Amino acid sequence: MNIKLNPEQEKNVKDELQSGRFRNVEEVIAEALQVLRERERLQSATKPNGQQREAVREMLAFVERSHTRLDGVSVKQLIDEGHA
Repeated sequence: MNIKLNPEQEKNVKDELQSGRFRNVEEVIAEALQVLRERERLQSATKPNGQQREAVREMLAFVERSHTRLDGVSVKQLIDEGHA
C-alpha cells in the first residue's frame, strides 16, 4: 500500500520518528490507527444507547477473558447487574 502524505503530515511523522518513540513509519501509522479506533469507540459510547452498547461490549470481553459461561443469563440481566 502506498500512502501519500501532505507536507504537514510528513513533518509530523518525521517528528515522531526523531522523538525516538517509534523505530519506523509503520509503528507511527499503527499507533495513529489505534488512537483513531479508540476515539471512535469513545464517540460511539456517547451516542444514544452507546453506553448500553459499550457496557455489553465490556461484559462480553470480560466473559471471553475469564472464560465465564453465560448459561441462562440475559444481556439485560448483565446490564442491570452492572448498573447496580
